[in-house]
Amino acid sequence: MTWTPTIQSCDSYLDDRTGKYEFRAVRYRAAADWLTASGLTHDMTVVDVGAGMTELDYCLRAEYGWRGRYIPVDGGIDGVNLNDWTPPREAHFFVALEIIEHLSNWRDLIERMQEKALIGVVISTPNPRTTDVIGMDPTHVVEVFSADLEPAFQVSEETFYGGVLSNGEPDALFATWRH
Repeated sequence: MTWTPTIQSCDSYLDDRTGKYEFRAVRYRAAADWLTASGLTHDMTVVDVGAGMTELDYCLRAEYGWRGRYIPVDGGIDGVNLNDWTPPREAHFFVALEIIEHLSNWRDLIERMQEKALIGVVISTPNPRTTDVIGMDPTHVVEVFSADLEPAFQVSEETFYGGVLSNGEPDALFATWRH
């Protein structure tokens, strides 16, 4: 069964999340570092796909001093179903952190983001080589492997969950794509 988000189900999902920003911030900082290295400036737009509690925005502004345009897209914000969402406009960057594993149609979403990205796309997802992706969250519907993202994306293995679910091995994939 495909998980189809509603505003209420997304809110419930986020309400069940525990832990501190600092624990999750490692993935936001990785994205912010890549965006910055890719030329992010104050006159650029970042679309955060699956924005959740918009913590990437906080990270970019509070820790990196960025003052650009941030557009959050999330079922809990606007009721969007990312399985069939198409970006309505171009943006400099699209970021999808810890979201594609929730989508049966994740490949199409990535292609649509690439079509609308003026500079690049960054995504992260749990690493199925080391982590039981489906077992870690009842809303996960697919495992995405490095080979599924390469060669279009540059993929690295990272530790975004503290290695708790992966016996200390890298527990996430971090993938970047530039025009």
